[in-house]
Amino acid sequence: MKRLTRHIRDSSRACALTIRSRNLRRAQLSFGAMWAGEWAVMVTIGVVAFRDGGAAAVGVVGVLRMLPAALLAPFAATVADAIRREHVLAGVGFIRTLTLGASAAVIALDGPVPAVYSLVVVATIAQTLYRPAHSALLPSLCTTPAELTCANMTRGLVDSLATLIGPLAAALLLSLSGTAAAFAACAAASLLAALLVASLRYEAPPRMHGAAVGLRDVLDGVQAIFAGSRVLLINSVTAGQTFTRGALSVLSVVVAIDLLRTGEPGVGILNGAVGAGAVLGSILVLLLLGHGHLATWFGLGVALWGLPLAVIGAVPGEASAIALLAVVGIGNALVDVGAFTLPARLVDESVMARVFAGF
Repeated sequence: MKRLTRHIRDSSRACALTIRSRNLRRAQLSFGAMWAGEWAVMVTIGVVAFRDGGAAAVGVVGVLRMLPAALLAPFAATVADAIRREHVLAGVGFIRTLTLGASAAVIALDGPVPAVYSLVVVATIAQTLYRPAHSALLPSLCTTPAELTCANMTRGLVDSLATLIGPLAAALLLSLSGTAAAFAACAAASLLAALLVASLRYEAPPRMHGAAVGLRDVLDGVQAIFAGSRVLLINSVTAGQTFTRGALSVLSVVVAIDLLRTGEPGVGILNGAVGAGAVLGSILVLLLLGHGHLATWFGLGVALWGLPLAVIGAVPGEASAIALLAVVGIGNALVDVGAFTLPARLVDESVMARVFAGF
């Protein structure tokens, strides 16, 4: 009990410092708005694709969204290491505002569905740069390693709340107004995220202003991952978890509509269950993690991503699926803190955005 009390006291004190910091507060709120919008986009585009071509279309659209983003992310991340990172984050927000707003307009005017896919692909390419740039920005806004750990813990809680709010908001809008309104809300969330970080004021490390970006600059991030066994291990294990997360983006649509017969809003409810579990997991992290054993909790979080998904197929049912996906959310909260705190301690600041983008 004494140890738990000490963890609660230390975490509360550090998180209070995070909340009182104007820069950290705005950075965290921006992240929350951006990620809530991204989860709502995932639900909405899944519904659009399922209407258009069934489960196979959901998977194809997922590939179309992520493959260009994955290929371009290491190149784009050189920008985040060359200029001020809050400018990169604001640019991402403005690009997503335009593309998602255009998606809403295309749907409202009964335009071609492939045009919506193309716009969402561009939005996803921009989104892929957001988390690496944000992860690389946080150390510049913190003054101590303990404050950075807490900033990532707080961001994990914000991420979890976004994982809950985004899908549920999408479910509500799909039920009441349709896909055009859902995309419009996502565009508004992206605009808010951009405005929050555009006015950050802090002493930024020197950047390579005006420097030409070459292939070597791009490969520096990948090289940094492979240069350290601990960084490589963290990235490899998290890659397995991310693979499962990609599969879940398709499975959640199929389970909701075909297996459980809960309709299109059910897609948002199932994804919201992940968010609810993630909120609980983030609270547990804040209470129990303290300032140590990051790797242990990180490994447990990865493990919690696997088994619940297998059980859903064996024991189908709405209540059990919601409960099992909540367990996945708990694991997600544990993964996020370790995956984005440990590398920041192990790699050089000058290539940090490229390391996260390479991952």
